[in-house]
Amino acid sequence: MHAVRRAGAGLNRFKDRTALAEPWEIAEDGTKYTFSLKDAKWHDGKPFTSADVKYTLENVSGKFAPVFASAANRIVSIDTPDDKTAVIALSEPFGPFLMSLACPQGGAIMPEHLFAGTDPMTNPASNEAPVGTGPFKFAEWKRGDYIRLEANKDYWQEGKPYLDEVFAKAIPQAASRLQALKAGEVDFIPGYYVSASDYGLVRNTPGLKMENSGFAPGAKMLFLNNTSTPLDRKEVRQALMYATDRDFLYKAVWFETGGVGKAPFTTKLGWAANPDVDYREMYPYDVDKANAMLDAVGLPRGADGTRFDLTFVYTPSFGDVTQVAPAIKNMWKKIGVDVTLEAVEGSTFGDRIYSQKKYDLTIVGYTSYGDPALGIGRVFISTAIGRPYGNASQYSNPEIDALFEKGAAATSLEERATFYREIQARMADELPMLTLQEYQHEDAASESLHGVWGGQGYGRWGEAWLQQ
Repeated sequence: MHAVRRAGAGLNRFKDRTALAEPWEIAEDGTKYTFSLKDAKWHDGKPFTSADVKYTLENVSGKFAPVFASAANRIVSIDTPDDKTAVIALSEPFGPFLMSLACPQGGAIMPEHLFAGTDPMTNPASNEAPVGTGPFKFAEWKRGDYIRLEANKDYWQEGKPYLDEVFAKAIPQAASRLQALKAGEVDFIPGYYVSASDYGLVRNTPGLKMENSGFAPGAKMLFLNNTSTPLDRKEVRQALMYATDRDFLYKAVWFETGGVGKAPFTTKLGWAANPDVDYREMYPYDVDKANAMLDAVGLPRGADGTRFDLTFVYTPSFGDVTQVAPAIKNMWKKIGVDVTLEAVEGSTFGDRIYSQKKYDLTIVGYTSYGDPALGIGRVFISTAIGRPYGNASQYSNPEIDALFEKGAAATSLEERATFYREIQARMADELPMLTLQEYQHEDAASESLHGVWGGQGYGRWGEAWLQQ
């Protein structure tokens, strides 16, 4: 729930650095971080303390946030010598550790006095009545309509927030969201929910604008359930890649924004990219080759021309998916694969894919969070299977897990890159999922909205203001 994120905060905040922690101290060997905490209060008036930090990182972030998994696996201990000091010891250096402590990376601190001894997934303070330390407090939730947040008068940043209230409207359909923006009923649509086909329309509409989203570059990926027959065979996955006209999708669905998917990782993280991996050369669109590969692995066409059936589960909340899904169905029909499309509500999508694992195909856009150890490893590592927005394909390879561990622990970008490039070379062969598009989101907004942009995530709403 994106609105809830506006009520919380982490120890660190990307770009402007500090959030709930004052400037910190790092040991010379990179394995100990000492944080002095700000004098903040929870929305229920209780003081924010180091006990909250210890509880959250040990009991919530490490268990439920896949993007925090790499950091959590390296935390040896969290000491709290006093209420305003937290000392975190790591088993080895972890390059993006400070980035991990920001909200988008799973580092939002939770109130220990409300969560201790409960199940964080069912505790009302998680979703139904969240309590945070952020600039806005939860005020009202009219299910299926809106969530209303009100300014936190005890916010630790004096004079902020500037806005009195923020309403988060529930508008499932992409066309309806855009119409609401044009009509002045909403002021902001997060880039994740703006179709590339609408970029030009927004830019050409007086009073509206497009702004670079606070999200790091990412990729739209077609996840293949690697535990489902015959998707458990890499030759089948390779054939499906050959049968996918990614250039068509890039032009017809994404209107040539971002780039065609070229590798298992987004290539926009240049230091980690493998120049020898390029799907355009390795897997050009070739229906004849795809058919020959499926014949070769013993999957002949039946009397009706079908080799096997697959179910494509998706949510219309992601506007572009409603165009990608039928396009994939039509493309793969040419190789004898019958794809059944099943649309589910956004509220049930995560449970269906990551918990129940009842699907053959799905498509999700994953941000890189600016570092492979944060946003990309979760796509492949075994420990992220079953976690929300983690390893949806259920691909598991201990050797790949070990390479990600080494890439995260290395002390220089050059050394880290050697491990990530090896991973990409191997994943380009294994193809646990198909990278369709590389993207950098853009938010759609009213020209009167200011101050939201400049950080990472869903916006700096504590600094947001509206021009009258």
